[in-house]
Amino acid sequence: MPQEYESWLDKVADALRSINMNMGDWQPVWPYDFKSEYDAGTAPDAVAMKANRFWWREQNRSLKRACEKIPGCWLPRGHQGDCQPAYNRGDYVKVEFPDKTTGIGEWMWMRVDHCDDSKQLVFGQLDNEPLNSYGASVELGSQLAVSYSQIRQHNKPGDFCKR
Repeated sequence: MPQEYESWLDKVADALRSINMNMGDWQPVWPYDFKSEYDAGTAPDAVAMKANRFWWREQNRSLKRACEKIPGCWLPRGHQGDCQPAYNRGDYVKVEFPDKTTGIGEWMWMRVDHCDDSKQLVFGQLDNEPLNSYGASVELGSQLAVSYSQIRQHNKPGDFCKR
């Protein structure tokens, strides 16, 4: 197993070098969870792109230049074109559920499983007990698909532990 992981990680590093992103330069500053990606069976090229977006997002945040249009967008503030959020498995997104009757929306946390960037959807599991009644369609643990436009906040799992 360790040799298989190391071989996989070497392929990720090669893919990162091909886009001029040296893992050794970025990983010590903003650690990316490569082990979880390996455990999930993610292809090395796909992981390289995820790590690239993660590192750019973290750099933009540290420089106070993060995009403010859509939470999780890895591009810098004032970028041209559509936002490109980088939601990864295990991340948390705060989703707004509109109430058509009162007009007051409820915001709840959802844990990300995967995304479809082309359709701008995030798939995951509701991590909140709803205050409003949605019948059996929305309750703690429900599997949901939500539009990027409903996302109001994006956190990495470790963000909840930082002081």
